[in-house]
Amino acid sequence: MNTNMMNAMSNMNSNMSSNMNSSQGMNAKQHVQNVQSQLQSAQNCLNQAMSSVEKQQNRQNIQNTLNQVNSALDSTNQTLSSYVE
Repeated sequence: MNTNMMNAMSNMNSNMSSNMNSSQGMNAKQHVQNVQSQLQSAQNCLNQAMSSVEKQQNRQNIQNTLNQVNSALDSTNQTLSSYVE
């Protein structure tokens, strides 16, 4: 794993911990927005991984994970766009 990827993952873990610690007092929509942000971070990290992966089997596994994250992000975006205040 290259340095950029390790830094990106570290930042994502830090952001997730920070978001979880500050989640008290948030309403439902804010929680969904928090998930959206975390999924976007995961998507960015996986895209970085795709640009540096060398072995085909690893590339396929990362692509499969990226596909699932993209699907979850689409669903989250749909939830937010149809959210009733």
